[in-house]
Amino acid sequence: MGDLERIVADLEAARTELLAAFDGIDQDTFDRQPFTIDPTDRAWNIGDVLWHVGLVEDWIRRTVDQGVSDRDPAPYAHRDRPTIARTPDYLREWLEQTRRPLLALLRRLPEDELGRIFVLSDGERRMVRPMLEHIAAHDREHAQQIAALRRVE
Repeated sequence: MGDLERIVADLEAARTELLAAFDGIDQDTFDRQPFTIDPTDRAWNIGDVLWHVGLVEDWIRRTVDQGVSDRDPAPYAHRDRPTIARTPDYLREWLEQTRRPLLALLRRLPEDELGRIFVLSDGERRMVRPMLEHIAAHDREHAQQIAALRRVE
């Protein structure tokens, strides 16, 4: 198994964990705002977490594509979750939509590009492989967060 195949397999396994973390969730639990000590701090509910996961994956995919194409990567730009993105089914579809172009990029990415280093808009140097591996780690991190949020009453 090549490095790209291993990365794709890890992405699939991590996404399965993330999807399982909110499988069968009811709308009230999905929408529930976690308690915060600081009233000015808006903690994320499960929908917010899933929206964030998709945004980060989309940004990493675009950044890697721009970096290996010798284009200047755009900075990360947070977007608020649209009103329509309020159900578990919608957010599941959102995650599927962000995954499809990532897999298309990986199908056409030469294996030797995994070691390529490029510069982000803030001047930070990044390598393709760790950026792609971060997506799976990010899915797992937020799968654990969702599991914890589901346990909160």
